[in-house]
Amino acid sequence: MSNVAYANFTARKSHNDRPNSVGKGFALLHRKIMETPFYKDAEASHLWVHLLLRANYEPVVIQTDYGDVMCQRGEFLTGRNTLAEETGLTSDRVKSLLRKFKNLGMISTKSTNRFTVIQVVKYDEYQQFSCPADVQQMSKREPVTPTPSGDVCPADVQRLSTDKEYTNKSNTNVLDMSSGDDQSSCKKTKSKPIPYQAILNAYNETVGDRLPNAEKLNSKRRTAIKRMLLSDLNKPTLEAATAYFQRFMETAGRFYFGDNNRGWKASFDYLLQPDTITKTREGSL
Repeated sequence: MSNVAYANFTARKSHNDRPNSVGKGFALLHRKIMETPFYKDAEASHLWVHLLLRANYEPVVIQTDYGDVMCQRGEFLTGRNTLAEETGLTSDRVKSLLRKFKNLGMISTKSTNRFTVIQVVKYDEYQQFSCPADVQQMSKREPVTPTPSGDVCPADVQRLSTDKEYTNKSNTNVLDMSSGDDQSSCKKTKSKPIPYQAILNAYNETVGDRLPNAEKLNSKRRTAIKRMLLSDLNKPTLEAATAYFQRFMETAGRFYFGDNNRGWKASFDYLLQPDTITKTREGSL
C-alpha cells in the first residue's frame, strides 16, 4: 500500500441509470446494527454510520485528475487517510475496521493504484426509495405516513438527518486499499423464529464423526446462524442450511477433514462463516 496524491475530486450527477432518490439530507439506520459483533465498539459503530452517510444516494460521476470515475448508488470514492481525517480515528484503526467490515460482508472495495471505491453491500436494503425525505419516525406508537406508492416507512427505522449534502470532495493522500448487518428489507414483515438448535443438530447429523460436533449454542453462534439464514443462504430455512452442510461435506477436500500438517478440521463455527458459504457455493473449497 502506498499514499497517492489525489486532488480536485468533484461530483456531477449522471443522467443515465438514475433511480428515484430518497432525499439528500438523511440516511436510514436499522436497529439491527445493535446485533452486530462490533456494536459495543464505539469507534467501529462511528465508522459504520459514517460510511452510510458518505455513500452516494444516486449514481454520480467523480471528476479526478486521472479522468472520470463512475460511482453507483451506495458507493463513494475515498481512502484510509481521508476517512481517518473525517472521523477522528487513526489511520491504522480505520484500516483494521474496514478489514473487519469486509470480512463481515458489509462492504466491498474496488481499488487501483490511484484510488479506492467503497461500496456498502446491500445498500438498497438499508435505503429504500419510497420513504419521504421529511419524515423522522422515532417510535412505533406514532402513526405511519403512507407514501405516494402505497408503501409505508417501517416504524423500526430511524433516520439520521444531516445539515448538508455530502459529495466526493477534494482528497489528498488517498490510500490504495486492496481486497481481502445483518440487513433486512425496509418492508415490514412478520419473521419466523430462527431454529438455532435445529440447525446445530442438522450440522451434527450431517458431519457425523468426520468433523467435530457442536455441543451447545452461545451468543456468537446465534448471531452467525442468524446472519447465515438471513444474508448468506438462498432461503432462510432449516432445509437450506441442511443442504448447505451436505454440499460442504460432498465438495470439501481432504484438507478440511484433517489431512494437513496441523491436523486441523473444519468446525461448526467455520462452516457458519460467510467466506466458507461462498466458497462452497462456488465450488472453490
